Amino acid sequence: MRRVWSRVSTVALGLCLVLPFSACSLRQKAGDKCTSNGKYVCLDASGGLLCQNGVLVTLACRGPKGCQGMGASSMCDDDLSAEGDTCALTLNENFACTTDHKKELVCKDGKFVAASTCKGPKACSISGDMIHCDDSIADIGDPCREEPGDANYACTTDRKGEVVCRAGTFQPSNSCRGVKGCWVDGNLVHCDASFAREGDICRPVDNVSCSEDAVTEVKCTPQMKWAKRRDCKRGGCKVKGNEVFCD
Repeated sequence: MRRVWSRVSTVALGLCLVLPFSACSLRQKAGDKCTSNGKYVCLDASGGLLCQNGVLVTLACRGPKGCQGMGASSMCDDDLSAEGDTCALTLNENFACTTDHKKELVCKDGKFVAASTCKGPKACSISGDMIHCDDSIADIGDPCREEPGDANYACTTDRKGEVVCRAGTFQPSNSCRGVKGCWVDGNLVHCDASFAREGDICRPVDNVSCSEDAVTEVKCTPQMKWAKRRDCKRGGCKVKGNEVFCD
């Protein structure tokens, strides 16, 4: 039983970024040179122009409030964005949900990139000035976020495995080939490893289980792999409660 790692990501500067734009006119266009990096102005209800690295770039405002106001009163709602969208760099991390709510994005080097997949039932959602990503369901290789000392576990979408976030991606943690598979209860991940397949990843070391065909007993080796321990020639391998019986 492992805890689901969860967190709430604060969108930089609240729901909307409010940045004054230096003297400019609406006749300016993307690609024009500018001098006030980080400042922007709305062009219409869904976007504007942002001064980034001395050049004006298109700024999408896909959130429900869009882009409002003009000049110093411009406000861009980027709580909903697409990967690759331009984003304003701020002192704090700027997070967003994708428009299909399946991923959490973070602003990096002026572009929104995937920070986490949100395959859990609550997906990616916005509450006030907070971004919530339900990554309790994930697959090997999916991007993820972690904090030191706070492991982030999830169940795979087929419910046959447990994964853990390491170095920015979900990696195998345990196989869950028992009848119950892998399931999430609150903020805990549970893995039924009462039946296992030789060669699958496992933990903890020395854990004992039955093979999938219930004819051998298997053991979790120091290499974190299930390996045959012995044959159960008479009555096969059985699991009763938390105990394994090999006859």
